[in-house]
Amino acid sequence: MSYAKPGQPGSVISFKSRYANFINGEWVAPVEGRYFDNVSPVDGAAFCGIPRSTAADVDNALDAAH
Repeated sequence: MSYAKPGQPGSVISFKSRYANFINGEWVAPVEGRYFDNVSPVDGAAFCGIPRSTAADVDNALDAAH
């Protein structure tokens, strides 16, 4: 069986073009505003942006958890 690439017509799953960190029940942009490409293991093509989180983002998540 052949599947369409994410984001293409006929794809069985869809992705946003960019994601954020999920902290305290909300989607939050990374503190430094940096992202990196999430690439498909099938063809190596980027299909969405993922936060390049830092210690500051981890601290925010820990503060929210406490």
